[in-house]
Amino acid sequence: MQFTKAKQAYSVILGMVISLVGVGLWQRFNLPPVREILDRPPVVIPALPSTPPPPASIPGVQRGALRVGNRTEHPIRIVLLSGKRNRTNWSGVEPLNWDFAPSEGSTEGLLLSLPTGQVKVAQGDIIFAFATDGSRIYWGPNVVGQTTSPFWDKDRREWSMVLQP
Repeated sequence: MQFTKAKQAYSVILGMVISLVGVGLWQRFNLPPVREILDRPPVVIPALPSTPPPPASIPGVQRGALRVGNRTEHPIRIVLLSGKRNRTNWSGVEPLNWDFAPSEGSTEGLLLSLPTGQVKVAQGDIIFAFATDGSRIYWGPNVVGQTTSPFWDKDRREWSMVLQP
């Protein structure tokens, strides 16, 4: 009985030796690809663009609907601070907000509304927009009629704001 166990042990040991030799030869002749670490080009920070002058007041335009489009890949919240026209005293004014899914209203934008009707904004109202996914992206503050966004769409006779990445 001892002889049969020894025969089995020899074949197991011989199989292990052949396997190890095969793996060693395979590793020797099948070298991993050499990865070259390339020098990264230096980071070039472009100069800040010159800020366009704030738009002149649009004569005769007091109030209009607000259309917003989200052309980003982020969920966005729009906050509108409207109501009192006295900039020194904004206390007691309740901000309004709307949430947009990624790319929601990206082609023509969506008119903002409340259950009581369509939202009308006027020159001096303040609009903020920020991503709600934690990416820390924001747009604003935008002052209606004083900053480049929102802009007056004279064909539709409404204010439009397009959020882009």
